[in-house]
Amino acid sequence: MFHHYWGGGLSPQFESIAFKLTQAVPCLLIFFAAPFLGQLAMKGKFRLRALRVSVVLGGLCTMGLGWVPEGHWLFSAALYSFGGIAFFSASTFYDSMIVDYAPAGKRHQLSGMAFASGFVAGVVILIGLALGLFSGPTLSWIYPAAGLWWILFSLPLLSQTDYRIEDTEPFSLSVAWQGTVATARQLWSEPRVRWFLFAYILYIDGVHAVKTSAAHFGAVLGFSSNDLIKAFLVVQVIGIPAALAFGWLAHRVGAVRMIAAALVAYVLLTIFGSQIRPGMLSVAGYSFPSVWLIAAGVGMIQGGVQALSRSYFAELVPAGEEVVYFGFYSMMGKFAAFLGPVLGAIAGVFFVSSTDATAAERAGFASFALLFIFGLYFLLKADRAAKR
Repeated sequence: MFHHYWGGGLSPQFESIAFKLTQAVPCLLIFFAAPFLGQLAMKGKFRLRALRVSVVLGGLCTMGLGWVPEGHWLFSAALYSFGGIAFFSASTFYDSMIVDYAPAGKRHQLSGMAFASGFVAGVVILIGLALGLFSGPTLSWIYPAAGLWWILFSLPLLSQTDYRIEDTEPFSLSVAWQGTVATARQLWSEPRVRWFLFAYILYIDGVHAVKTSAAHFGAVLGFSSNDLIKAFLVVQVIGIPAALAFGWLAHRVGAVRMIAAALVAYVLLTIFGSQIRPGMLSVAGYSFPSVWLIAAGVGMIQGGVQALSRSYFAELVPAGEEVVYFGFYSMMGKFAAFLGPVLGAIAGVFFVSSTDATAAERAGFASFALLFIFGLYFLLKADRAAKR
């Protein structure tokens, strides 16, 4: 939509950079706000009220994208950014609820079921797209459908009145800041945690960057909307069993080895993906668009990397410090979503070509490999520190 509809009149280079910055800005803002949101999440009454506001605001911004006129790229970018801020805020409050609403022995199972439900939702909406349920002059009706879906399926949670946490003391910015600084110092003093968070910031940023840039990248290269929709369906369908397989293998060979293998695969995927051309590939007599090969690769490793990162970090957390450590882990994840789009935008500036309109986008996609390479380096450094 951004490439063909809202930003269709922009130069290829400017449009590519504008799209990436639209993704980056809300992540950067939430990174600075995350420490305060985390502190507020400990206050039950405020948390649920803030979750309601975030969900409704995010849903309305998402729905509003369906009525942005053609060529109004700045308006669409603003709505997307406000919706992104609301989404990340809602996620912060929502994630903290697992401590209070799920029994200690059921948290992993409940969290897995929630992620699986998200994959199912993605599959349902993508099937709707593939069947043409949101077709028309544009795909704009997908936005009202997604925003309405978000709000409706949040209603059971938003209607809760059982506050598990009582507000015992007033919140202040100084308390939030002091708590954040103390946690940062504690994390920095432990080498294995420090190096893992460096690794996590880099490689999870690459994961987010590949995921959020994929549709725009494919559109710039010339793949049809139908091919891209089906490619995302491939990611969703393969992602469910692949994530389960990663967990099973990690139990036997170790989480670090599985994450490292996935990062090597991501390096190959980003480099290979930056060179693909629209067309068909044939494997065992079956022909399919070349972009599906990238989609299958991402589907096989994306969910596994995210799941094992969380479980491996849990092994590094001292007993009794789960809340503060995972709060900082979440904050790092928000910042991670900022670096990739900026790196892609910078690469696009330096690798623009007068003869190839896709050069900036290809360079940006290939640049994500750097995040996985340096992420792998720090991951292995954390593993060595853990074994000392």
